[in-house]
This record gives sequence, C-alpha cells and structure tokens, in this order.
Amino acid sequence: MSTISSIDHLYAFEDGDTISAAMGVKWVNGEVGYGLQQYFNPTTKQVMETDFTKHPVLLYPQPYSSKRGSVVVPEATGQQWYYGNISDEGGILQDGKVKDKFKNLFEVTTLEVNKMTFPALKIKGNLATADDHTDKYIYYKSSYQGKAFTCQQLIPIMTAVGESYKVNISYIGADGSGDNVLADDNDWCKIVATLSRSGAPIDGDVAYKWQRLVNGVWRDVANVKSVTEVSGNTLKVFDAGVEGVEMFRCVVTYASVDYYGIAEVSDIHDPYYIDMGRSQASGAVSVGSTVTYSPKVYSRADGKISTGWTFSFSFTDSKGNALTDMTERTLTYDNILKYDGISVRLEAQKA
Repeated sequence: MSTISSIDHLYAFEDGDTISAAMGVKWVNGEVGYGLQQYFNPTTKQVMETDFTKHPVLLYPQPYSSKRGSVVVPEATGQQWYYGNISDEGGILQDGKVKDKFKNLFEVTTLEVNKMTFPALKIKGNLATADDHTDKYIYYKSSYQGKAFTCQQLIPIMTAVGESYKVNISYIGADGSGDNVLADDNDWCKIVATLSRSGAPIDGDVAYKWQRLVNGVWRDVANVKSVTEVSGNTLKVFDAGVEGVEMFRCVVTYASVDYYGIAEVSDIHDPYYIDMGRSQASGAVSVGSTVTYSPKVYSRADGKISTGWTFSFSFTDSKGNALTDMTERTLTYDNILKYDGISVRLEAQKA
C-alpha cells in the first residue's frame, strides 16, 4: 500500500492579511535552543532572551509550489520586506536597500538552501523596547510566475519578571542548513527541542519524549536506525521515516510538568504529491468564511492525476492537540478562531 500526506495551516484573520507561503528561520551563528520570542524585563529595561544583538537570525521566504512539488525561489522584481504592517511606512526596503530608520534592526542578504538562493532578512537588533512590548510581524511579499504571495513571521514579545516556559524547536539538515525538507541533497533532518525558562535554555533535570501524529493520535516514536533515531532532546528523521509531510512533537517534562513543542518534516522524494484543493487561495480565513478541500493526487513524473486513492483528514490545534470535533466540512472562521489556528493533515492511501 502506498501512503502519502500533506499538511495545511489555517488562520483566522479579520483584517484581510494573507499567508500563502511559509517563512524559513536560520540562526546566523548556528545556535539551537533559541526561539524568535523576546522576553522584556520591565524592571531592568532589558531584553532577557532572545537578544538579537547577540543571536542574530535570518528569515527567508519558502513558497511551495504543489505543481512542482517543491519550494521555489521568488521573483526578485517587486519583492519587499515589511515590519509591523504591509504599507509604505512599514516597507523595510527602498531601492533595494534598508531604509535608514530600520538600519539598526535589519540587514538584507541571501541564503542558500538546497542549492537554491533565497532572499533573506537578518534581524540584528531587538524589536522589544522599553516603550513597546507588543508582538511584531515581519512580512515578505513577492511572486512566482506572476502569482503573488505573502508570508509572515510572528515575533512574540512578552513581558517577563518571573518565570515563563516554552519549548523551542530547531532544525538541522544534512546539508547544514536549518532545513526540514528532505530532498535529493538532504537525506535527514535533526529536530532539536530545548525547554527555556523566560527565554534562557534549561540544562537541569529535563526529560524528553518524542511522538508522531498517526491518524489524529500522538504515538511514541520508535528508535529505529536510519529511520527515526531518538537521542534525548534530538530526533533524527530520515526519508524512510516520512511519507509526504509528518508532524512530530516533543513532550518535555520538567519539575513534574509537561511542555510541548511541535515540529513538521516533509519529504519531496515521493513520486506522487497531493494537491489539497483548498477552496480558497490563502490559508487566512476571513469572518463568515468556511474552508473546504477537494484533494487530488498527481504524479511528479508527468504531472497527471493519479486515481485510486482514498483520503482521510485529521486536525490539531495550535498546541498540537488532536481535534475530534472537526471535519473537513466544519472549518469555519469561528472554529479556526476558537482553536487559535488549525493544522489540517490529509493522508492519501492507495492499495
């Protein structure tokens, strides 16, 4: 039996912002255990973690073409990075260079991932300040073969005087990039989970358990050589352990309390790929809307529809909890908003 899968992410928006592509993240100095969130201490007036002046990070667009079955490089013409809002005021670039008012925060550069060169934005300054503790968004707009897309990255800003815990997920690809896509030149991916307290990694008595989402249920990952290799806070996943797109999570136990980190790995070696057939172009769902799916399976070799597949859906919320009250016909704005976003996993099987 052949099995492939795909994952879609839905968000509820009232202001019409769109997300049609993911944003890649890579730490400039190769750090693991850090997240994009910034904890600001209002007493000391300082960023506790992550301090981007010490740990700069690169954001880069990852538009995925279902027809090509791979991530593609955006067109350079007309591309723009935005900070805070998609407007002329929020535009980071002017004539291809960072505007003077943003030079202390950002640099523009490029990044090679899987032998493709992507535009990248380096965050080198702290976005949290003594006067502003609100969440920040970085947007990237461009197009591919004339089809416009927008991707975004949230930078959570939190005020923290006491203790706040979070599981940070980092990816390390076989090619040395922060890549979670298995391809011809990237045969495995390491997922590293690190529990942080108010932004600082915890090195004490911490227990880790890795799980995979199977038919809507989280099941423990077996330690199998060259398939899924488990070692403490690290899960090394090979192409033999991924069918299409798989979701993993790490259950981190500290002081008798469990914390969760969600990870995703995709394999583009497969001879088939799923077009999920989402009823709207964007994963951003507006007020009053309902999203439905009409999936098809295509052959990568000739681009033709492959028949004889059966489809099954499963759903998780923003924390990775399985949702048993959802179907592919009940993905309304209200439900998506209630769960703070929904991940839709579609599995196709052929006997």
